[in-house]
Amino acid sequence: MKYGISMIVRGDAAGPETFDRMAERAEMHQWDCLWVSDHLIMPPLRVSRYPGRADGQLPAAWKRTYYQPFSVLNYLAARTRTVRLGLSVLILPMRNPIEVAAQIAEMDQLSGGRINFGVGVGWCREEFDALGYEFGNRGARTDDGLALIKSLWSQDKTTVDGPYYHFADAEMGPKPLQQPHPPIYIGGNTPAALRRVARFGDAWHPFKLTPQALAEARPALEAALQREGRPIAGFPIALKIPLTFQDGPAMEGQAPTEGRAQDIIESLKRYRDAGATEFCFDIMTETLAVALDTMARFVEDVRPHL
Repeated sequence: MKYGISMIVRGDAAGPETFDRMAERAEMHQWDCLWVSDHLIMPPLRVSRYPGRADGQLPAAWKRTYYQPFSVLNYLAARTRTVRLGLSVLILPMRNPIEVAAQIAEMDQLSGGRINFGVGVGWCREEFDALGYEFGNRGARTDDGLALIKSLWSQDKTTVDGPYYHFADAEMGPKPLQQPHPPIYIGGNTPAALRRVARFGDAWHPFKLTPQALAEARPALEAALQREGRPIAGFPIALKIPLTFQDGPAMEGQAPTEGRAQDIIESLKRYRDAGATEFCFDIMTETLAVALDTMARFVEDVRPHL
């Protein structure tokens, strides 16, 4: 099992001191990965609902401060030596995939081959509207972008004649240090996301599924992998889920990994039995003190029992 922690990149606590302290703690206690999330602009939600909160709203502090993932990952690449660095997730259809291919490849080189490339289609229609991107075709543009990125990383020359990008015999360098490319984590819980995992992914990266829901989703994942001729046994499943230590068990609306240490241990064992191989823990109470305490308590009270 692998365990990673989502960096505080949003809200009032985000900034260089928080990045340094969390990264130092992660390497000291041998966390597997530091993950960063992605949003470009935070307009008022009129139609969309944020899936991470019961009220569907974004915290006000996130609208004031949201550090961009490439900036944070480049900073962390220079400040760390061993921990892996991941995107959970980059909203690919809000970005030019050629630029993304170059940026990820260069980060992989600069970090010594430690990048996990997490990709999602996004959920916030208002954000797409503000940026001038169509929301309805974001899945198709993600698929086209992933095909383009993988070609740029693996081929000396790339020719693309798809619905969104057109060029011939283009070259890009440097290539990623990891070969054939950094592992691609595909986010999302939908059937379309599972098809995307099978076509392009090296890991499935669902969000906040219960152990039962994860177990019930595995046959669909395995069927999608089989259709693409991909191996099924041991295919990585990296679940993103909140991690909160509190005096009582998880309450209604909370994740199974919010509660007492023993509750969290038992929940993680159920996730492991359901097929999870890796976790990206999201600290929902985003202060540095809470983040450091959560990281320490997991290492001391939970990880030794798994």
